[in-house]
Amino acid sequence: MAKLLPVKENFLCRSVFKGCSKLTREDIERVFALYDRDKNGKIENEELKGFLKDLLELVKKDYDAQDLMYFQETILYGCDLNRDGKINKKELTMILLALTKHSLEEESK
Repeated sequence: MAKLLPVKENFLCRSVFKGCSKLTREDIERVFALYDRDKNGKIENEELKGFLKDLLELVKKDYDAQDLMYFQETILYGCDLNRDGKINKKELTMILLALTKHSLEEESK
């Protein structure tokens, strides 16, 4: 079972995603490898909770278990293309591209 990453290790808070205009394949590979702890090609179960927790921390500093559950349902509904309840590399790419686009839009305001 994967451990949740401590806040100080939230890879998604690093500058590569803040103000980033181009997300590279290497960036995606690095994020995927970080969260796919068991190396089975899917971010699932506790890995998924850790990833979503880190994502949620980017937009909301104060959240509870209900917020995390709602966020998980929302992300899976919008990004889990094959509806298996897991995030594969293609689905992660969609999430990260949306994240960088949102970050750029916020900076231009």
